[in-house]
Amino acid sequence: MTLEELRLLRVVQGVLVRNYVDTQKLDVEVIGSSVYVEGDFQVFDYHPGKKKDENVEKDLGLQRTLLHIEQQIRGLGEVSFLQMKLKNWERRGQQWVAKHESFG
Repeated sequence: MTLEELRLLRVVQGVLVRNYVDTQKLDVEVIGSSVYVEGDFQVFDYHPGKKKDENVEKDLGLQRTLLHIEQQIRGLGEVSFLQMKLKNWERRGQQWVAKHESFG
């Protein structure tokens, strides 16, 4: 890994941390000017007192956060390519859609 790749990796990790993303569940790689993010997208919950049945509202918040993070990373001048392969979210057109486990 070159110094420039390491610097870009730190910048991308900073974007994730500033958006309260659990970076332990993500693998971030930088190759040249390409950024690859894989894993589970989870944001730290700083309001655990809220009811757990607010899943739709929570998903909308996570969707906005994901789009915001993506825009921030793509907005970095050094980034020519961004690939995000998330276990619990998928890209459909211009939107991120939560992939919920189906039981049964």
